Amino acid sequence: MSVVRAVSAGAWGAIDILLRHGVQFLVSLILARLLTPADFGLIAILGFFSGLSLVLVTGGLSMALVQRQDTSPEEESAVFWCNLAAISLFAALMVAVGPLLARFYEQPMLASLMWVAAAQVILSAMGSVHHALLSRRLALKQLTKCGAAASFVSGALGIAAALAGWGVWALAVQMIIASLVYSIALWLALPWRPRLRVRLTAARPLWSFGLWVSMSSILDVAYSQGFALIVGKLHGVRDLGLFGRAQSIQSLPLAAFAALQRIALPLFVERLNDPEGLRIGFRKAISLTMLPTVPMMAGLALVADLLIVVLFGEQWRDAAPILVILTAAAVLAPMHTLNLNLLLARGESKHYLALEIRKKLVGVACVVAGSFFGIAGLAWSQVVFSAVALVINIRPTARSLGYGVIAQLLDLRGIVLATGLMSIAVLAAKSQIVAPPLPKLAALVALGGVTFLLAAWALRLQSLSDGWDAVTQTWRAKRNRPSESAIG
Repeated sequence: MSVVRAVSAGAWGAIDILLRHGVQFLVSLILARLLTPADFGLIAILGFFSGLSLVLVTGGLSMALVQRQDTSPEEESAVFWCNLAAISLFAALMVAVGPLLARFYEQPMLASLMWVAAAQVILSAMGSVHHALLSRRLALKQLTKCGAAASFVSGALGIAAALAGWGVWALAVQMIIASLVYSIALWLALPWRPRLRVRLTAARPLWSFGLWVSMSSILDVAYSQGFALIVGKLHGVRDLGLFGRAQSIQSLPLAAFAALQRIALPLFVERLNDPEGLRIGFRKAISLTMLPTVPMMAGLALVADLLIVVLFGEQWRDAAPILVILTAAAVLAPMHTLNLNLLLARGESKHYLALEIRKKLVGVACVVAGSFFGIAGLAWSQVVFSAVALVINIRPTARSLGYGVIAQLLDLRGIVLATGLMSIAVLAAKSQIVAPPLPKLAALVALGGVTFLLAAWALRLQSLSDGWDAVTQTWRAKRNRPSESAIG
């Protein structure tokens, strides 16, 4: 796969995720002023269960379709019906536990909301194979359009429901409409249709890969989303809403790098027979993705208090300290993703599961310890877990490419130095600028961005040059071949 095609696909993937997350974030700005933190806390509890079910849709057999380049129509149809059957069973289980969940949290509305969550995951399953096939082809432009349609329609209807006084049901409407519109758009974007008569055993060749990935994904969601259950029970739905708000802001800058999940796996698969080329490409991928991530996370921590008040209002101010801590946990996220995708590219899904089990044992210990210190303690537990998990994730890369944790971190020293210089400038200005929150925030963001770019240029960061070269190469190719599709 050419650099131009990879950059083009990565750009469309980033646009897709940024557009969807950006629209959802803008919608949440409005909803946060119309609803309460407790309303968002109730939806966060649902997110645990819907998240578990969605990994069965986007992971497992669907991921196996992406990993394999030569699946047959019969295998693809078998995956569709297996996904739908598994999700339907899980949805029925969600409805059954709804009343128990309502009594456990002393929130009667949860029983009814679980019906909405169950419908949402079934609708998501309807587009699972379409999404996988488009991802395998790197048809991310089509996925961008589908995601944009879902975000705009669901956001508009969610806001309308909130203005009508529907309370937490406005968030429920947004959830189910987003899944419905996205699946419909996927069916319109890709002419593939599942066969009505198919042998479910045709999916058996995919199980060896998909089963281990599904189990790994379930472990990951059970751990990451399990915070909702712990915080909601120990500290109440209001604190859960605050924690969730901090997480949503933290994840927004990282949303673009979720495109790595779509392009890294196919790219690594193509280079498995060229170890040296794979190592060089992997090192560049680490540097290019961490170049914006490190300064963005640092900047987010520096202006967290101003950002929360400006965007969501005073009722959300208590989320700012949590956001500061969570940025430290999120800064390593692209490195986690790239190292795990390299392992999956080799088809080592069983090894992938073994890594996830080890990490989650560490993670559970961190959560248990952190829970004694409130939501701030839980946030700090994520920082510790992220650091330990990175060491675990990098070990297979160290064995296969000779590129271990020390080497990967040392490659980031220029980025870290430039970020440190930026942070000093922002902190100094923050203490001196006397202005209302909005203009002060704008001034600090502009200062941070300019300072980092100047520092990166002065330090002659190779990743800055690589990124600029990739963008200009793609731009020239597009000008020379205006009729060529972005997906080749």
